[in-house]
Amino acid sequence: MYEAVSAGHVCVDIIPEFFSGAADARDIFIPGRLIKTGKNSFSTGGSVGNTGIALSKLGVSTALAAKIGDDALGRMTCDLLRALGGDPSCASVREGEDSSYTIVLAPPGVDRIFLHYAAANDTFRADDVDFEKLRGARAFHFGYPTAMRRMAEEGGAELVKILRAAKDMGMTTSLDFSYPDERMIQFDWRTIFENALPYADMVFPSAEELLMMLDPAEYARLRGLDADVLKHLDIDYLPSLGETLLGMGAKIAAIKCGTRGYYLKTAGRDALAGIGGAAPKDPAGWADRELFTHVFEVGEVKSATGAGDTSIAGFLAALLRGHSIFECLDAAAAAGALCVTAHSATGAMLPLEEILDRVRSGWKKRPYDAYRGTHFRYDPAVGMLSR
Repeated sequence: MYEAVSAGHVCVDIIPEFFSGAADARDIFIPGRLIKTGKNSFSTGGSVGNTGIALSKLGVSTALAAKIGDDALGRMTCDLLRALGGDPSCASVREGEDSSYTIVLAPPGVDRIFLHYAAANDTFRADDVDFEKLRGARAFHFGYPTAMRRMAEEGGAELVKILRAAKDMGMTTSLDFSYPDERMIQFDWRTIFENALPYADMVFPSAEELLMMLDPAEYARLRGLDADVLKHLDIDYLPSLGETLLGMGAKIAAIKCGTRGYYLKTAGRDALAGIGGAAPKDPAGWADRELFTHVFEVGEVKSATGAGDTSIAGFLAALLRGHSIFECLDAAAAAGALCVTAHSATGAMLPLEEILDRVRSGWKKRPYDAYRGTHFRYDPAVGMLSR
């Protein structure tokens, strides 16, 4: 029996090693220029390949529910998942479909560039999930509907069907997103959120993704200031985004803010107590909370690929083990920090308790001195901004 399910988008990531970086991608990727790289790393990517494998490495028995083609790349996907400690036996293998891949270009100091073929991810449907195999799981996580065309069509009807089925089986449900490309941004994501979030207990979007889909005017303003939208994001603006997500039906909204940190907003006690198999052990301690934590300090950053996905795994693993809201948020920040110290998303992942021991032993976060807002105050007892 599985404790958790990681469903949704999966692909093979092909990640060339870069020996030097730059402040701007245009200084590296120059037409006609030969760029010397090191060995390719082959890993599984997408939410299933990142969050799912990270959950397994954190010590959570996790079913991987994805869709692949009956082709060489699909077999490679399953082999890689197994080699990383994952269980792909719940994957839907479809004859005549192509399997997905992504070429990840991630030189040091430069935001990642992805060359992606969606393939079978675009035709993923509710009937690609064998829920009978998942019976008894406590948590169901679905990732990257923003990169899966069928999930966005008809107001997200297939996504709603999947989340509702998981809820009917008593699982706590969660959703993660990816940056919607030009073919996916055409969909009405506000309507999709409104339809899906009543069945998603927890949501884990990045602030950039959320702004692009729900507040394009603010996204455009920040984009006009800097290509890195999060660089000028006012932390005091996050509560309005959190309130929007809770108003749409989510009970826990965790907004990833890249190197800035993580924001968390929760609903009331009764709402949290009823979210299913992974409900907090102490609903009162989780109720009506609003927190922001900075990221943990690391040495060399080798790649940021999958940092958001692995942070979700850290949060879910700590929740499943009955940890406090503060430990869950620290587990998220710590898992994301470990991720960037390796070239692959899960290469540096550790068991959950080893990570939390490192946090308890004094792993330093980036300082809060730069915060000049009025919404939060620093709480030294938990090492976070709180309200």
